[in-house]
Amino acid sequence: VDPDEWFFKAHFYQDPVCPGSLGIESFIQLMKFAALDRFGNLADTHRIDFVTGTEHQWLYRGQVIPRNKKVEVTALITSVTDGEAPILFADGYLTVDGILIYQMKNFGIRLSPMAPS
Repeated sequence: VDPDEWFFKAHFYQDPVCPGSLGIESFIQLMKFAALDRFGNLADTHRIDFVTGTEHQWLYRGQVIPRNKKVEVTALITSVTDGEAPILFADGYLTVDGILIYQMKNFGIRLSPMAPS
């Protein structure tokens, strides 16, 4: 954790915390990495979209504040569907200094074919 990051001063007036959306974004980036690791051959022909129409959730149980030292994000792939438009679902966890503070459940991404240009 870098206590000088801009968001600590900008997110909440006189309450320096890291925005929860950055934790969710970190988790989604891990999912994208996993998708490209598995389906790297599709990187030039597909785009990554969110799976919609399925229930997902996230729970916040704490905050990342400037005095924290270490944030870790874990994405656990719970299912993979192969095909023309592969889909990955994952659950995730974000810990700060070893304490679980965010939990994400049943987030999905799809590699959708792009129209030829």
